[in-house]
Amino acid sequence: MRARTAARTRHPLAWFHSVLTRKRGVAVQAPPASASEVLDRLAEMPVSVWTYGFDHESVRHLGPMAQDFATAFGLGSNDRRIAMVDANGVCMVSIQALYRRVIALEEEVARLRP
Repeated sequence: MRARTAARTRHPLAWFHSVLTRKRGVAVQAPPASASEVLDRLAEMPVSVWTYGFDHESVRHLGPMAQDFATAFGLGSNDRRIAMVDANGVCMVSIQALYRRVIALEEEVARLRP
């Protein structure tokens, strides 16, 4: 049985990669990512609107090219696709970096106010 989306036949397990999560005891631990560095790389990465060659021209997507993502972060098994677990990780770490910057700015503003 195959699922159909946008006039394209997909493998029945195509959803699998989008729902993988990291679980303690299963994933090999690596050093923590530098949130500020990840945010800086994300800010520099080109993002565009595009259409898959197999989709109707009216179907649009927004995001980076897989090659640019791989160059920026060195994540995933190849530079032909972006694994959702990696995209989610980049987003979460970037949100943390932005949060820390906002807190630092709020503290600075509080110190400067009379």
